[in-house]
Parts: sequence; structure tokens; C-alpha cells
Amino acid sequence: MNKSAFFAAAGLLFTLHTTSALAASVDAAKRALDAGDYTKAQAELESLVKNQDPAALNLQGQMYENGWGVEQDTERARKLYEQGARQGHLESVNSLRALKNKEYTVEFNRLKPLAEQGDGEAQNRIGEMYEFGYGVERDSDAALQWYRKAADNNVVAAWHNLGRSYNFGTGVQQDYAEAERWYRKAAEQGYMESMFFLGTLYSNAHGQDNSVDTNIAAYAWMHNAALLGNRTAATIETRLLLKLEDSQLKEAKALAEQYKTQYVTPFQ
Repeated sequence: MNKSAFFAAAGLLFTLHTTSALAASVDAAKRALDAGDYTKAQAELESLVKNQDPAALNLQGQMYENGWGVEQDTERARKLYEQGARQGHLESVNSLRALKNKEYTVEFNRLKPLAEQGDGEAQNRIGEMYEFGYGVERDSDAALQWYRKAADNNVVAAWHNLGRSYNFGTGVQQDYAEAERWYRKAAEQGYMESMFFLGTLYSNAHGQDNSVDTNIAAYAWMHNAALLGNRTAATIETRLLLKLEDSQLKEAKALAEQYKTQYVTPFQ
């Protein structure tokens, strides 16, 4: 056997041995947890957690989430799950999702009575929770109903959410004109996300104002969304500049300045 083959084989054996030892420690920790021996479980996990072993991170997170042998600390549990999830560890991903869903359920149960009593901010948040399945089963129709209630209470974020619902046909038939109407209503109050989505409407040729070139309008909205801190808008703005003819550039910047004066400056 030549040297290269020898070292490759030796490396493989070392890796297999190390992996086997790690797995054994994790399994020992699991058995200790099942037996309620949290001191032993902690001892098995300590060095593995320091070395960022994802299975160990997940088990340590469960200990903190449930208060097994340690003071309950859901925030620390979340961080441990996130560290494992970033490594693609499926159990950590599932643990993180389950933890968030518990928190969403608490939030939903707290806000639902307020929404039913007419609190606009609560109504909008309940709509979002129904739309995205946060602590409750997804229900696009219910989401839309709560957005409408919140919009009637002049909640700017709800105006945006209605625009987005019409934009993508979520709980309602897709309608770009209605989408733009609600986006504009929110954008006129300095709402950054609506400015961004107006930019995407025009960049995709779905904007309703035919008096201005789509790329010019898209640039003007994206520019102001970027001014308000939207990093994606800043990237798209740069790309839109490349699409503009020299003769259009002056008009695009003038429109952007107009929007800034009307919709950004008053709310800064």
C-alpha cells in the first residue's frame, strides 16, 4: 500500500471511530433523558455542544425548553435549535418549528379576543397568523376577513396586506388594479413594504398607471423603498438603472424625488 492510500485509509478509520463515539454519546444522553437522569445527560452532551454537534445541540435545547435538570429558558433553547438547524439537522429544524408554533399559539389566544373587540392592530396580526399558519391552521379566507376589518380601522399594515392578497390571489381572485390601490394607500403613509411591492408590480409590467414608463415607475418606488432600508430594493434599483435609457434617467430620478417628498420625508 502506498503512503497516500495508507493515510486515506487511516483518515477514514479515524473519522468512523470519531463519528461512532459521538453517536454513542448522543445515544447515551438520550437514554439518560428517558430515564430522567439529567445530570448524566448533561455530562454526555457538554463537550458535544461545545463542538457544535447538531444532535447534541438539539437535545440540549430540549432540556432548556422543558426545564429538564436546568432552569427553563425558551430563548436559549431557540438559539440551540437555530445552531443545529443552520447545519441542516432535521430534528433541530422540527424542534425550532414546534417551539415557534407554541409561542404563536399563545400569541393567537391572547390576540383573538382583542381582535374580536375591534382592536385594529390585533385584527391585522390575526389575519397574518391565519394566512401563514402561525399557531393556527392556515385559512386564507379568514385572513382576508381580518385584514378587511383591520383596514376599516385604518391600520396601514392591513392596507398593505390587502394589496398583497390581491397581488398574489390569496383568499381572493388576483387583481393587480386592487393590489395597486391598496399598496398606494399604504405607500402614501410611508409604508416601505408597499413601496417595494409597487416597484415589483411595475417591474413586472403589472402597474396600472399607463402615463409613465413601467421601468421609470419601478425605479422610483424601489429607490424610496431602498431609502427606507429595504436591501432587496436597493439591489433591484441598481438593476433597474441599467434598463433605463439615458433619456429616461432624468425622469426616473425626478419621479423618485417626488415620491420621496410626498411619501418618505413627512414620515421620517
